[in-house]
Amino acid sequence: MERIWEILKNQYIQGEDLKTDQIFLWANDEALKEYEHEEPPKALKCEFCGKSLYYRGLKHPFKPKTIWTWVKPENCDCEKSVKYKEEQERLMLEKQRKEQEEHRKREEKAKIDRLFEMSKMGERFKTRTFDNFIVNSENKKSLEIAKGFVENFEQAKASGLGIMFVGNYGAGKTHLACGIAIELIKKGIPVIYGTAITLLFKIKQTYGEEVKTSEWDLLDLYSTVDLLIIDDLGKEKPSEWVLEKLYHIINQRYENLKPTIITTNYDDVTLINRLSTASNSSTAEAIVSRLNEMCTGVYMNFEDHRKM
Repeated sequence: MERIWEILKNQYIQGEDLKTDQIFLWANDEALKEYEHEEPPKALKCEFCGKSLYYRGLKHPFKPKTIWTWVKPENCDCEKSVKYKEEQERLMLEKQRKEQEEHRKREEKAKIDRLFEMSKMGERFKTRTFDNFIVNSENKKSLEIAKGFVENFEQAKASGLGIMFVGNYGAGKTHLACGIAIELIKKGIPVIYGTAITLLFKIKQTYGEEVKTSEWDLLDLYSTVDLLIIDDLGKEKPSEWVLEKLYHIINQRYENLKPTIITTNYDDVTLINRLSTASNSSTAEAIVSRLNEMCTGVYMNFEDHRKM
């Protein structure tokens, strides 16, 4: 009950739509003697002009001729006091703005940290940025395409168009894919990164009794995340189960215009052979066919920079 009275009291105190004399009576008002009230606090003095600032008595809403409580007086209206109040309000607003900005930055950092964790990028890959990519006359165009993808990611989201980096070992395909992931994550865009085998191994882990995430939860995540990066596609020979799940993910992203980035060492024919199982080549062909439609080919048949 006391809490209700306090809320009601605050509403009356802040009643800007009411005239002051309707809800308040000043402590130095002659009419105060007609009211039942407690002794008001001693008047304050304006620190600039010395004017007496009397407390206000809040009239009781249901008991006529009764002062409910005493409220601190309003600020003095002298020029210096008004300027001081305006400056204090400015400083308070500036402080609030800074606190809000700091809070926003903390929230943004926490979000980016969560996105990096969700991305499944290894620590080594998190260091492969555009800034430390070694540029030469051969790979300069590939770097420009990767940067352009980041800058125009909203267009990629609208069209579902990704990139397929194709080339030799050590040409920088993975570095550029990681650079894209890092830049987008910094912008707060969800990215998931991994090889086909490591991504799908996570699904197999859901078969354990203690795992709360289901197979369909992960399949849905891989199928709908803003950007999926599959590194070294074709490096590991898939099982029939892996091929089936990989097709499901690629096909869902294909149908729903979700951009995908692929890195691979193989041309189309070799990649189909690498993905095919003993009893199934048609699914591998369907995967590669969709990737060709979903991705712009970036060919990086350069020397292995790791051997330099």
